[in-house]
Amino acid sequence: MVREGLKSAAAASAVALSFALYAASFEPFGVAEFAYIFAVPAILACRFLYANAESEARIDKTRKKTWIFSNLFFSYLAWVAILAWLRHVWPPAGYFAMFLLPLAVAWLFIFPWFALLPRLLPDINDSNFIRIARLGGIAGFWVALEWLRSWLFSGFPWLLLAHSQWLRPAVIQTAEYGGVWIVSFILIFFNLAAAEYIYRLFKWQKYKLEHRFERRAPFSRICPEFYLALLMSLAGMWIYVLKLPSPKDADFAFKAGLVQTDFAGILKWDDSLARENLEKVRLLTLALRNADVDVALLPEAATPPRWPIIGTPEMRLWTEKLARDFGKPIISGNMAYLYDERKSQNIAVYVSPENGLSENYYAKIKLVPFGEYIPSWASFMGKVVPVGTMKGGDSPVLLDAKIREKDYKIGVMICYEDVFPNFGRERVKNGADLLFVCTNDSWYGREAGAWQHAAHSALQAVSVRRPLMRSSNNGLSAVFDQYGRMSPTVAISTADGKTWHADSPPPPKKLEVRDERGNLLNPQTLEILRPSPLIDDEGSIYFRGAGVADVVFFDSFQGKETFYVRYGDWVVWISLGLFAGSLFLGRQKHAKKKLEANA
Repeated sequence: MVREGLKSAAAASAVALSFALYAASFEPFGVAEFAYIFAVPAILACRFLYANAESEARIDKTRKKTWIFSNLFFSYLAWVAILAWLRHVWPPAGYFAMFLLPLAVAWLFIFPWFALLPRLLPDINDSNFIRIARLGGIAGFWVALEWLRSWLFSGFPWLLLAHSQWLRPAVIQTAEYGGVWIVSFILIFFNLAAAEYIYRLFKWQKYKLEHRFERRAPFSRICPEFYLALLMSLAGMWIYVLKLPSPKDADFAFKAGLVQTDFAGILKWDDSLARENLEKVRLLTLALRNADVDVALLPEAATPPRWPIIGTPEMRLWTEKLARDFGKPIISGNMAYLYDERKSQNIAVYVSPENGLSENYYAKIKLVPFGEYIPSWASFMGKVVPVGTMKGGDSPVLLDAKIREKDYKIGVMICYEDVFPNFGRERVKNGADLLFVCTNDSWYGREAGAWQHAAHSALQAVSVRRPLMRSSNNGLSAVFDQYGRMSPTVAISTADGKTWHADSPPPPKKLEVRDERGNLLNPQTLEILRPSPLIDDEGSIYFRGAGVADVVFFDSFQGKETFYVRYGDWVVWISLGLFAGSLFLGRQKHAKKKLEANA
């Protein structure tokens, strides 16, 4: 019994290690490589925990309890750690969300995969084809659960496994073909194959030690599924190298100005703070004029929601005057009030200095549950944020924008809409030339929330091969290119090199230093600036300020639809088919064993 207790404790520790690695693969830890091995300790624990279980029924029950309860507990803890920033969202309600939402995510969409793992894993004596097929089915089950998470209960596809790789552009290039789903499939399949390889080596060595005089073991130590996993993992890197552009393929389109007002959303309902907000927006936007930008990008609800640009004539006049003073177009998150319906909308608008506010605007489609509306299935619950009853948009309307004398169709995603993998695809299918995400992540506090949120934008850009501009109220603001890489972003600074926080008149124009290929250089070192979001002189994304980043198109992607844009979530359907096939093979194996036992 002591030995059995030690075995259960070791298995529980392995599960704990797996979920610690899982959480650490995402921001704020961001050790992306852990995503390749996070499940290996748990899979091996499952292998050894259920070894000979059929002949040890009493012990088998104890082992099952250990496996089930350790996965329930540690999957929940992992998601509490991941979503710890939720406590900042309208306290004390945020604390309830921080502990309740992980229950739904972990127990409905993570735990079932581990719970069924003992029944799904192949036997060591199975043929190579059977093993690969069954591991493919297990990986497909993971993808299917992630896909369900993007739809059920209003959908919450926050941090799918693929998003752990957002700062590894060479890894995520397969998203061009299968979206975020194919990246997740490759990662989880690698976990399974690596665990299988380790397990086979252990069993083979153990057999050789116990049967020294036998010429060969009844099973091979060769593990073709591991080699297949390596090839799949290298596929993204191969695509990246194959499609890596030469400098002459890069087509500079325009310089984007990013504005971070750094106002807590709820504070803008206060009259004095709302007026201060307007003044800061004006100063930050006009400062971009001295930076020679071609367009100013303002975040979600950039001006006070109490004065919606559509529904408040004075707010419209104020914004149009700002565009004229700025002398360049403005794309901004804002609000609309529909008097006939007595409802408001969260919108994005285009304002030109010549023609003012365009009547064509995008209204947010995916509203935030309990913040912007109450789901019908939870009508008994109150709102988290007092924003009133909101109306969602009907379709992914594109903004018609003229920037640097060229016409663009811009697909907009507001707030957390970019976490839904199909949203970018829908906009590109409608003809979007580039994407714009405006968000207000001030609700998340100044921890991991904004970084986690930005990870989704990188995958969106690769999946559809469109540049993605991202303007956030207080971070993370950046421009992602068609490879999912962030462009170098430079914050406006004062004469002494300190970040300008709109607490003084806009600094005078500064000369940019670029090389012969147009790359921005550090004026002190003359080195090419590294890719980065908008950060201040202390390296933080959380600040009030403005900055600039180049928007570049690459010739190899111009005028083309990616495989993912054309065919959508085909990887999900293949995954479901693999999972069904794996279940069938498992049932056949069980039936065969039953017949042999009864013979």
